[in-house]
Amino acid sequence: MISLAGRDILHAWGKFLFTGIGLGLLIGVTLIMAGVYRGMVDDGKVLLDNSGADIWVVQKDTLGPYAESSSIPDDAWRTIATMPGVRTVANVTYLTTQVRHEGGDVRAMVVGIAPGSVGTPGWPSFLIAGRQITRGHYEAVADRASGFRLGQRIQIRRNHYTVVGLTRRMVSSSGDPMVFIPLKDAQEAQFLKDNDAILQSRRRTEANPAFNRPGVPGLL
Repeated sequence: MISLAGRDILHAWGKFLFTGIGLGLLIGVTLIMAGVYRGMVDDGKVLLDNSGADIWVVQKDTLGPYAESSSIPDDAWRTIATMPGVRTVANVTYLTTQVRHEGGDVRAMVVGIAPGSVGTPGWPSFLIAGRQITRGHYEAVADRASGFRLGQRIQIRRNHYTVVGLTRRMVSSSGDPMVFIPLKDAQEAQFLKDNDAILQSRRRTEANPAFNRPGVPGLL
């Protein structure tokens, strides 16, 4: 049987070669599609798994923290902490923005984490270099995919932060590397307008006749 198979292959060597190449491409494409699908599912679950939260509390009538903006009172966690079955509760903020550093800008998801330790919801679960955030302001832990280095100074909106730790596989659902900073700093970066935004807002107010009515110089 082996001799007959060998003779048949030698007799139609071209057909055998093209058939083998076609089957190889088909199997390769199937494996690539399966790998891409599993990778997309895994990337989508990374943020959920790394947050360490079992239940998310978001603003009413919103689709959650990843689909749209959601804001709740800062002290809502006190009420949630008194509910039966709740072991740990913490505030977390998420903001996708451009992080500036000496080499340019990096699109990243800035995560504001509440004071605590490893295990607090929102904190990075492990580090590959450096240490966790210990100060209340101006320290950051970044995913290594951002390209930041230990001791490097980065700028988020108005403030500068020193990278004190590096982690890995901490990315958003869109693949942006995550940068962890203290909660108060993240809230300031998220809600405090920069100088250009304030200037443009004042210009729009001055151009609005309802606030700058002709003949009423003291209205504005």
